[in-house]
Amino acid sequence: MTYDSYDNWVLPLNLAVGFHIVLALSIVFVPGLFRSKPKFEDIYTVNLINISEPSIEQEVAQPQPLPETTPPPQAKPVKAKKIAAIAEPVKLDPVPVPTKAVSIKPLKRKIKKKLKEKTPDIARQKQLEKLKREKIAEAIQAENIAAEQARLAAEEAARQQKLLEQQLDQIKSQVPSQAQRSSRNASGSSGTFSVLEKQYYSSIINRVSQFWALPEFRPWDPSLQAVVIVTIAQDGTIKNQFFEERSQDPTFDQFVRKTLQNANPLPAIPPALKKRQYEIGLRFRPGSIQ
Repeated sequence: MTYDSYDNWVLPLNLAVGFHIVLALSIVFVPGLFRSKPKFEDIYTVNLINISEPSIEQEVAQPQPLPETTPPPQAKPVKAKKIAAIAEPVKLDPVPVPTKAVSIKPLKRKIKKKLKEKTPDIARQKQLEKLKREKIAEAIQAENIAAEQARLAAEEAARQQKLLEQQLDQIKSQVPSQAQRSSRNASGSSGTFSVLEKQYYSSIINRVSQFWALPEFRPWDPSLQAVVIVTIAQDGTIKNQFFEERSQDPTFDQFVRKTLQNANPLPAIPPALKKRQYEIGLRFRPGSIQ
């Protein structure tokens, strides 16, 4: 091999090796020359808070510094706490509103109850006043009825007495006078006898009148009358009775018979009359006995 041939071979080889070395170095160091420092965005740390437990707040974890981070003034995460604190308390503000609404309802109910309690009191008072007025009216009516009944009873008693006197006068006119058939002494005793007989007759009429009352289930004809002959024993027991004159109404005659049965026994015959039995005629009418 000659020197010229060697020189021709070494030079290209050196150039090739040098080129590769330069290329390798450029690959390793050139990018570092043009590499810009990475700019990291602001880092915000947010705590996830459970809404159902607003009172529990977790401590915010402090971010660990990265090995290649920017200086501390650029990595302050102070604003993250303000955002988290503002968002959550807003949801707790409406809590007092339902409490006020609930407290109003019981007041309304109490007012309604008071009104309902006052209303029955007024109604009860009106009802009591109405009952008092009715009782007063009934008392006045009963008093008027009693006064009217007393007046009618007095009139009836006066009428019965007048009728009794008329009947006694008729009987005295029909009985022969003992004074015309006897001496003066006999006439005096006859006058005493007629007075006793009048008293006994009056007692019989009063006794029978206590049981003589027609029922008011029907109107009675004032012209009805029935005459009954009654035989009285010495002790006042009715020994015999019969209709001398019947009315035209069988129901009326039935009540006449029932009245005599209820009035039995009649007053006893006075011993001064000296009779073992006494016979008397009674005339029954709807409003009286003669």
